[in-house]
Amino acid sequence: MSRFGGRHLALIGAKILLSIGLMAMLLWRIRFDQLASTLRRADPVWLVAAWLLMLASNLFGSYQWSRLLHVVKIHIPFWKASAYYHIGLFFNNFLPANIGGDIARVADTARHGERSKSAAVSAVLMDRMVGTLALAGLALVTTLPAVTRYHLAIVYLALVGFFLLSVGLIFAAFHPAVVPALCRRLDSVGLQRVSLPLRDLASRLGSFRGQSGLFVEIFLVAIVTQLSRIGVHALVARSLGIHLPFQYFLLFVPLLAVIVSLPISVNGIGVREGAGVILFGLVGVDRAHAFSLQFATYLVAVAVSLLGGFVFLLRIPHRRAVSRKWMEEVE
Repeated sequence: MSRFGGRHLALIGAKILLSIGLMAMLLWRIRFDQLASTLRRADPVWLVAAWLLMLASNLFGSYQWSRLLHVVKIHIPFWKASAYYHIGLFFNNFLPANIGGDIARVADTARHGERSKSAAVSAVLMDRMVGTLALAGLALVTTLPAVTRYHLAIVYLALVGFFLLSVGLIFAAFHPAVVPALCRRLDSVGLQRVSLPLRDLASRLGSFRGQSGLFVEIFLVAIVTQLSRIGVHALVARSLGIHLPFQYFLLFVPLLAVIVSLPISVNGIGVREGAGVILFGLVGVDRAHAFSLQFATYLVAVAVSLLGGFVFLLRIPHRRAVSRKWMEEVE
């Protein structure tokens, strides 16, 4: 096993241990009978509404990604982009590495258009960056009223840093000199194997320059996607009998999403629930309900992503046939 492979496995192991440790600590501090009672009383009607809204948010996300695919000349119908998007969500939820879904999306779309992996990677990368920028920007705005009231100044400063990092990544992707300068630096230290694919990726990312109208469009779609997911939290809360004004979800859910996006645990498990207990505890929600809110919302997202798993299974024969045909053409 290579040194890199060993480090990667060690990192995954550390994430798994952190998630298990956090969940064990939370369940130790919450009475099991109270937690079970809270989950049993969940109203299925509101949970179905949450599932439908989560599905709608994923369709918005699919549209955002499909528009980016068209820029790099990968022209596939929306229904197919949506299917690939949900397959990616399925792998994100059921693989320990958070990039599993992105790899699946690249593998699916690289066979279309110019059949270029770098084109597919650039679309997924830009989709990620725009989504992260929208999430960070929304969290920056919605969390501001809570800074002084709930003493979140340090957390807010970290949020500002996350937003600036998001802006920096977008700037690097759009500025024509940043990536070439990085490639020259890699060449100077003998890392041509890294710089060559990076140059190709940079040329693909260059396709997005001058697309200011498109960028504004997909940024607004990304905002709508994030607002929809805030609404999912509110609907799950309603199903659990948590009656809070919507403004509190605007305050805390974007901040929670930023925290969960940090690659320190397995799919945010443990981190999501722990941060939710702390934040919603500030407005009087007890631990059992706050834990149940985050865990049930996660289960709703997983339930929607199962659509992607179903599509993946249905497409296995087709994927094998396409792969064989592609390999024959390459040979």
